Amino acid sequence: MDLALIQKVTVELENEIVGGLISKIFQPLPRELALKIFIPGRGDRRLMLSADPKLGRIHLTKLRIPNPPRPPRFCAYLRAHLVNARIVKVSCANNDRIVTISCEVRSLESRLKIDLILELLGRDSNIILVDANRGLIMDCLHHLPNKTDHNRVVLPGAEYAAPPQNPNRFVATTSKYTPAEVSTDCFSNKEQSAFSESVKEKPDYHDDAASVNDCVDTLYSNLLLDSLIENFRRKIAKPVRMRIRGLANRARKIENDKQRLEKYIEQAKFGELVKTALGSLKKGLSSVDVTDWETGTIIRVPLDPALAPVSNMRKFFAHSAKGKRGIHIAGERLEITIQEKRALEELQYFINEAKTQEELDILSAGLNQTTHFARNSATPNKLRPFNPYKPTQNHLQNTSPSGLKIFVGKNSRGNDFILRAKAQNGDTWFHVKDAPGSHVVLFSRERQVPSESDMRYAATLAAQHSKLKNSAKVEVMYTDVKNVSRIKGGLLGQVKIGKHKTMVVDLDE
Repeated sequence: MDLALIQKVTVELENEIVGGLISKIFQPLPRELALKIFIPGRGDRRLMLSADPKLGRIHLTKLRIPNPPRPPRFCAYLRAHLVNARIVKVSCANNDRIVTISCEVRSLESRLKIDLILELLGRDSNIILVDANRGLIMDCLHHLPNKTDHNRVVLPGAEYAAPPQNPNRFVATTSKYTPAEVSTDCFSNKEQSAFSESVKEKPDYHDDAASVNDCVDTLYSNLLLDSLIENFRRKIAKPVRMRIRGLANRARKIENDKQRLEKYIEQAKFGELVKTALGSLKKGLSSVDVTDWETGTIIRVPLDPALAPVSNMRKFFAHSAKGKRGIHIAGERLEITIQEKRALEELQYFINEAKTQEELDILSAGLNQTTHFARNSATPNKLRPFNPYKPTQNHLQNTSPSGLKIFVGKNSRGNDFILRAKAQNGDTWFHVKDAPGSHVVLFSRERQVPSESDMRYAATLAAQHSKLKNSAKVEVMYTDVKNVSRIKGGLLGQVKIGKHKTMVVDLDE
């Protein structure tokens, strides 16, 4: 937003929200603030303030913005000092993109004047709460302790001063805006030129009676929704990513343990060699050269000088027995770790592929059902209700060239659903090999034997709904559904596969 547009929005805000009471404050994104303002006789209004370097703006919005479960630091501070404050003035600086919302907080003893200042200064954008009586900063969204030529100290307790003029900052003033001009000029700022032209083409401005606030809100609504979805995506993906990293570290440690245990197993040979030479050994030797009866070569066997020859022999046999017991346990732990890691990588793939808030809610709900993530989840506990078994929400239905039904999971819950509620023995299950992706089930009941084209079509669907969808050739596993079993206590969609075959599909074809 350039200065002329900000001034036009500010004039409308002066007429719209002055006299209103700030009833709620929340921070849906790290650089976004939303104020719910009650205006006597006219109801509620929602005011957006953004200090984003590229999307910095101020306007009224009609979006119902979600309220995070825990307020960030600055949001909590604003709630403590601005809730129930009355807005007395909204003004914009004449020569810079700075908007001041002057508020008054009444108490029994006095009236405290507080200014909420939005500075749209590109990467130095900030939201600052100032004690107007003393001119001191109460708190700010971003603390700026270092003073530079084009910056000043912005810290709680410091005296507030307007930012110095920066010749590189875009503050150009133009003629007064009309609502129809907002669609072409709102993104004229150099910092916002990276956004696609399609964003500008979405709104329709033939209604000249519309306010500039409404036009700005329409322009930014899609970008705000995308930002909210992306922020939610990052929140639910972070614990998954950390868990995958932890499982990878665990797998490496188990591999190291297996190598150590394999060396222990090899010590059984040392025990046998020492056993053949017990008559010539005595305590205090650090090693002994013994002839290997299998190869006829001389092998040097290390010994513990503090132990007697028989004790050294028993030690080698004990290590060998320990290695044999441990190698089996380590193998099971490694298999469980790899299976869980693959299931989480599949979940991470679905999170990255989700396009809507509803899809992310489904994935988040499934994630919170597991013990590990329920303790460490950063996502809201209360989610919008949904039906996990509604076909449009968790899986897709397709048809093979010969008319057989094919089900494709859209997410981890969908994968689990089609395997548990749809598939039966005799159907064919498909999944890409060693990569995250959807489960695909080809129905082949009532003596309907799938043809080669049916099999290849289902395998292609599995490849297209996987992380390898941009590869030229993809290897796909397939087997009878009876060879695929859900893992008790595992994540949604986590399965164990028995005997199976593979085929390679060419996605370029």
